[in-house]
Amino acid sequence: MLRAFATLGSQMVAFALALQLYEISRSTLDLGLLGLIQFGPTLLLALPAGHLTDRFAPGRVALVVQLFNAATAAMLVLASLSTTGLTLALFGAALVTGATRAFDHPINTALIPSTVAREHVAGAVAWTTSIAKIGTLIGPMAGGALYALAPQATYLMALILFMAAAGAAAILPRVAALPSGQSPGLKSIFAGFGVIRRDHVLGGAMALDMLAVLLGGATALLPAYAVDVLHTGPVELGFLRSAPGVGAVLVGLWIARHPVQRNAGRTLLATTALFGLLTCAFGLSRHFSLTLAILAAIGAADMVSIHIRSALVQLRTPPELRGRVGAVNGIFISSSNQIGAFESGLTAYWFGLIPAIVAGGLATVAVTALIGARLPSLRKVDKPYER
Repeated sequence: MLRAFATLGSQMVAFALALQLYEISRSTLDLGLLGLIQFGPTLLLALPAGHLTDRFAPGRVALVVQLFNAATAAMLVLASLSTTGLTLALFGAALVTGATRAFDHPINTALIPSTVAREHVAGAVAWTTSIAKIGTLIGPMAGGALYALAPQATYLMALILFMAAAGAAAILPRVAALPSGQSPGLKSIFAGFGVIRRDHVLGGAMALDMLAVLLGGATALLPAYAVDVLHTGPVELGFLRSAPGVGAVLVGLWIARHPVQRNAGRTLLATTALFGLLTCAFGLSRHFSLTLAILAAIGAADMVSIHIRSALVQLRTPPELRGRVGAVNGIFISSSNQIGAFESGLTAYWFGLIPAIVAGGLATVAVTALIGARLPSLRKVDKPYER
């Protein structure tokens, strides 16, 4: 329930932030800056977040995080009542949500293996990821419907969801993986990097995700695409934002019952390349229904790669280091998402919306081929739980 409520709230806030900012400025560069502003605090706090999650109960850390999210949503409700200083408030909210996002991956990485038997972790990862993807499906649609009434309605619903997430976090078990005698110094905080440096499979999987989404993360441009290419409103944009979640949920429910157990490395590379090709198709589409179908396929391909990568991270990491390795994974993912949003906004500002999307998809395919060729250990991974 924690992940479901938190994801729904976060999706609503992200939807309203991007659309409201674009309505004010009409600038794709501002959409890119929104991602860049979120990335800064995520990068700075990711490693301390991993250490805190290993040292203290993940549920208690999650409780504090969700209370900060709720306070941010409340601030946005008040700020949206007036246009004075609204742009500053939107960027300020992006800064805070970037900070709280730094804790997501350490918490999610530490909780499942500590509460689920090892042989069931892959299935549990698929179930929880599917729950999160359902949030990415419902959140934008509900956010779009509420936004059509008033932006404040979207932020108010997010506030309620964040408070519900805080309540769910408060009843989680007090699990702490870090031995009590371990020093909380810099060596401990940076321990996650050591695990990834030694394990080329983990490092390669994380680098693949970071570069693929960094180059092909064109969905950050959806507000501009919906308004300027498809000429639609907030409700239709909500459906577009939700479409990847539809594909991800359908595939995720299948994977939850049939986890990837063989040829994991090749499957990871193939679905990442497919993600890039589908991004090119998205950039070339001019029809609303076709765009919905392509975005759903993008979400489906991404779900397979998320499942494999998450299983690798949680099963190949020593239990006492899961929070810190999760933090490093969070840095990689945040780098791809937030910096990718900035890169997409900047290239669209320079070269145009459609060329930026298509070029990003082609670059994703090229990077996937390069990593597959340079890292045979990743390509040859068969079962995710084998070392």
